[in-house]
Amino acid sequence: MQKTIMAEIPVQYYSKSIVLVDAGDVYTPGLALTKKREEVVTQIKRIYFSNLPDVLKKDLQMPVFTDTTLTEGEKALLLQNDNNVRAKIMERYKANIIILLQNYEGGFSQDEIQRSRNTDGSISKQATYSVFFNTNMTIIQGDQLYRKRITASKYHSQRQVLSGLLARGPGYEANKKDIAEMAQRNASNVSGLFRDRRGVVNGRGEFIETGR
Repeated sequence: MQKTIMAEIPVQYYSKSIVLVDAGDVYTPGLALTKKREEVVTQIKRIYFSNLPDVLKKDLQMPVFTDTTLTEGEKALLLQNDNNVRAKIMERYKANIIILLQNYEGGFSQDEIQRSRNTDGSISKQATYSVFFNTNMTIIQGDQLYRKRITASKYHSQRQVLSGLLARGPGYEANKKDIAEMAQRNASNVSGLFRDRRGVVNGRGEFIETGR
């Protein structure tokens, strides 16, 4: 189904710039948090954050800067739209938009369990998995503050359930490129907050941009 999504936060001044601030932590939701999973998602997060300025520059035709000068205390104040910190960073970069990336979540989610009866009367179970990369952010434009959660996901695979309702999900290292693909889609969705988008809604109810 064709669909047009209007900009949620229309840009007020294209003559100004955008500033990105990394104030985020990495999460790998699942049944067991392992060091390898966190390492993979942290690597993808670094690439995501370094690529996001180029995506915004291309899509919005605006200067984009990444700030590395704010202290953790100043970031915490900025998340509450502190007047002094906001004015300081906007003046430094001649900016009217600040994007603070707060949380990064990436990996695989188990969507549903499908049951089928075998010829011998036993029951087989298949778990369906999606791959995703989600971010939480605070956006300041002028003196307005917005809290946004940006998601990107798609069907990934099915796995046999051997016992109960649990199945061993896709490996993070072996499927790193799939998580990275969702990180790229997430970046496009971030820029989509500030512009109108044309696309289609797939069978899973997900919007896929096609009009770029």
